[in-house]
Amino acid sequence: MSKALLRPEFTRVLARRLVQGESINMTAPHGYGRRQTLLDLRRVLPPGMRVLHANLKFCLDDCSALLADLAVQAGLNPSEVHNLGQLLEAQARHLAPSLVILHNFDLLRFATRRKAHDPLFDSALLPYLKTFSTHPHIALLLVSEAVYPDWPLPCEVLPLPTLV
Repeated sequence: MSKALLRPEFTRVLARRLVQGESINMTAPHGYGRRQTLLDLRRVLPPGMRVLHANLKFCLDDCSALLADLAVQAGLNPSEVHNLGQLLEAQARHLAPSLVILHNFDLLRFATRRKAHDPLFDSALLPYLKTFSTHPHIALLLVSEAVYPDWPLPCEVLPLPTLV
């Protein structure tokens, strides 16, 4: 018997919107169930949907590592992917819908204020977030703890609902 979804209606609506190619910033405080929602989401997405998932917590100081990880998941040669745009173009050649999940995305906002910040994020990742809208069958899901008005993202904000 499979485990019940934590937030069944929310997860199904989120999946439906992502299948339609929307860009969403799912927000919730730490410990609120974001990771479980991502696990549940994978269970309800169509089997043919390609999912590329990276947790910025583990590659915050190395944009090249993030891009290489996503490239490998996409079945691409990591040495040929130098920015998110190249990854999107490669994904666009597939007929199946795709989803790129960037978990703990708001950690990048805080990293940009540190001296150890990898400037490649500013040129190889951030400018390409808005180009998801030009690829109707490639969705973007950013997962953040909060919305930051001084750091606008090209995604609709979708707060994770409280559990009842």
